[in-house]
This record gives sequence, C-alpha cells and structure tokens, in this order.
Amino acid sequence: MSISDKFCEFIIHKIFSYLSYEDAANSSLISKIWQQAWLTQPNLKFKVEYGKGNNNRKIVEKIMERYKDEKYPIDKFELDITSSPYHHALAFPRIDNWLDTALQNGVKDVVCEVNVPSYPFPISAFLISKSLRELVLTGCDIMSLLLSTSPMNCHSLRKLSLCDVRLDHHVLQTLLNCCPLISDLEIKNCSLLTKIELRNLQNIKSFHISPTDETLSVKIQAPSLEHLSIFEQIVAFDIIECQNLKSLELSLLSISQESLENLIYTSQNLESLILYYVSGELNERFNIRSSPSLKVLRIEGCNDIGEIDASNLVSFEYDGDGIPDLKIVNESLQLKKSQACLSCYSNSTDVEWFCKMKKFLSNLTSWSQVSLHIGECNDINLIDLESHPRVAIPKVLVLDIYMRYIDVSTCTNFVDALLWSCHPKILNLVSSIETIICFLDRLTYLKNSSHSTFDGSVFWHSYRLKEVKAFKYIAENEHVEVDREDLAMMTRTEMSKSFFLLDW
Repeated sequence: MSISDKFCEFIIHKIFSYLSYEDAANSSLISKIWQQAWLTQPNLKFKVEYGKGNNNRKIVEKIMERYKDEKYPIDKFELDITSSPYHHALAFPRIDNWLDTALQNGVKDVVCEVNVPSYPFPISAFLISKSLRELVLTGCDIMSLLLSTSPMNCHSLRKLSLCDVRLDHHVLQTLLNCCPLISDLEIKNCSLLTKIELRNLQNIKSFHISPTDETLSVKIQAPSLEHLSIFEQIVAFDIIECQNLKSLELSLLSISQESLENLIYTSQNLESLILYYVSGELNERFNIRSSPSLKVLRIEGCNDIGEIDASNLVSFEYDGDGIPDLKIVNESLQLKKSQACLSCYSNSTDVEWFCKMKKFLSNLTSWSQVSLHIGECNDINLIDLESHPRVAIPKVLVLDIYMRYIDVSTCTNFVDALLWSCHPKILNLVSSIETIICFLDRLTYLKNSSHSTFDGSVFWHSYRLKEVKAFKYIAENEHVEVDREDLAMMTRTEMSKSFFLLDW
C-alpha cells in the first residue's frame, strides 16, 4: 500500500469513528479502498440485544473472529449489550471472548455497557495491560478484583468511569492503587460503595461523584485536582488538599457556611463555582464570599443564599423558581456576562412579585439577559406598585418573556409594571399573537404619549420611551419588521416569537 493509500485509509477510519457500525458498513460499498478500510478499522462499536430474535450478535461474532485471526489493531472497542436474566449464560461468555480479542489486539479505549443482570467484567485482565488509556464501565460487577492474587498495575490508564458498577470501598482502593496515573475519574450510582478516599493519584485532574444507593462519605487529598463535581447523598466530605482546584460543582446537597468557605479559600486558583439546588445546613442561609481568582459563578435553584461577593466575577448566572431574596455586594467592574432566568409557574405575577424582581435585578447596574417564564398574570395595581420603596431601575440588554396568554384587560398594567421593573433594549416575547399585539399597542402608546404621567402615576417622569420597532422571526436567525396590521392577519391562537427594539 502506497503512502497516499495509507493516508486515505487513515482519513476513512476517522470518518468511520463518527458513524454507527451499520452506517460504516453501508459506506464501505463506495469503493474497494473504503471496503478495505471498513474491514480493518481500529474503532469498533457494537450494540447487541439478546432475547430480541435478531442476528446482530452473529455478525459481531464473525467480525471479532476476523480481527482475532488477522490480528488487526483495535484502538477503541465499544460494547452496548442488552440481555435478559434468561440469556446471560449465553451472552456473558461471548462478551468475555470479544473483550479478550480486543485486549490481545492492543485496545486503548474500552467502553462496556451491559444492562441487567450485572456482567462480571474481567477487570484483572485489563489491569495488566500496557496500552489501556480509557476504561468506561456501566452495569458491570468488578468485585472479583478482591480474589485476584497476581500483581497488577496499569500505568497507562488515564480515564476511569464507573456507572452502576458493583464494587465496595476495598475494590475501589485496589483499583486506584493499580492505576496511579489516572487523570479523569468518574463514579456514578455504584452500589455497595459507602466511602471514597482519593489519595496517591499523582496526575488526577478531574473527579466527578454522583449519587449512590447508599449514603456516601468522601475524603480527598489531591494537590493536582483541577475539576471537582459532587452530587447528592454525600453525607460528609473532607477536602484536605486541593489547592489547584479550578472548577467546583456542588449539586443537590446541603452545606454549612464553614464548609463552603473552606472549599473556596483553600482552592487558591478556583475560577468557576456552580451550585445546583444547594441548601444551607439546618435550613440556615449561607453567603458566597468569592476568592480573587473566582471568575464564573452559576447558581440554580438555591434559595438559602444570603449574600454574594461578586468583586472579581466575569460571568454570573442565576436560574430559579421564583424571585431570590439575596444581595450582591461589590459588583465587579469586569462583569461581562450577567444572566437571570426566573420562573413564575406556581404563583401568579402581582405587585409583590414585580417589586421583588426589581429589587433582585437592581443588585447589578445592568444585565446581559433576563428570562421570565410566566404562567398566570394578575391585574397590577399601579398605585400600589408606586408606593413601594424606590430602587434604581435596572438596565437589561435582552429581556425574554415566555407566556402563553394574558387577558387583554390586564395586559396594559402588566406591560407598565414590566417596564417599571427594568428597562430592556431588546424584548423577546414568545406568546400568542393576541398577547404580542397587546404588547405592541401598549408600547406604541407609551412612545406616542406626550404626557409625563399615566393613570395618575409618575412612573415616566424621568424615563421616556423614544422609539419602538417590532419584528417577527421567520426562521431561527431571520426576522422581518412588522406592524400591527401584519400581526392582526395571523391566527390569534398561534404561538409566535417576536421581539421589540426599545430606545429609551
């Protein structure tokens, strides 16, 4: 084979790596060189279902026999096996043979996903491999590792992912001791595992822990760790040494102020903090006092946060059900991205809701984007709204509103309350055509009005809407300018996405 042919085969192998095995097989009909590339491709991906009456396993069997006989190199081997309890006696020996062939042919990356019953993965055989770089196991049993007496080490392994794998603390420690150069470790939903101790991994960079069936305690001593994700049911975690941590994600757990501060301040290089439905211990509120290195903060569904120090943030995102009662202090001069997504499905929007939203948004001088998901809308008493303590009106670059419908009789006051809460430059509206027309009518009236007051209010004495333009999306990134007549020709019940450009 010439150099050009080898290069062409390499390119075809690369293409095959993005296709399913069936699509790659069909592509092999293009030419002889494509067929030869398909017959010798180093990346194999099979999905086999036992008990479904298909013959796919016979095809896999023939392919693996050919690779075994010809000793074609295998770089990546992926198996997705579905087997009922009645067929595992037939399935498991074949899986053993296929994995053994891949191992003998120098496989580098292995992905083995097996549905119930739990497959006894031959872990000991893989821990003596000199070429294995990545091992991803789902639905396997590796408790047999405790019975192995032969010396094992796999210094080549860099990524280890265990999901729904049957193992305990002793098996995990044995496994990690055999693979000291792991850089990426993921543990999800592993039964029997009640304790994790992460030590002596010289190159560990990323560690992700997700829920197990049991409560879990975690102890981490990993100076090289850069990315840490901890999910629910972690009853105790002790981070002894993680000074190089760059990103931290905490999800669905409770934490004390002391524990959070310790995580942030001992991680001198922490750049990103993500909190997903994190609560304070014993229903106490907690504060986020950022370190100088913290640049990205994302919060979702956290109602127990009292105060946020945002002195060095470049990006801040909040997503939650309802309006949070929190305060942002020391607004960063470097803040480039500030987004809030606020949902109001369980309660209707009323005077109190708008006042809370304005107070929350006034935490920052301006926002990049604010999204409001609104269910029911009450009529707003503008006099009551005006009687609340005044705060600075936040500036919003893009305001997204998602609402199916609003009664025409309440639309006018709703729009006024919305603009009282913030001054958007762009107002995206996803709603019925009737609602969009209502918005356009009110915005146009406010623009054309020569009065400095309306309905006895003085909301507009300092802020005047100078210009309004309406647009309708005709494709994802295409839009046309419309007027009221254009909108009136559309079906009233049709949901549509429009936006308004507002000049203050």
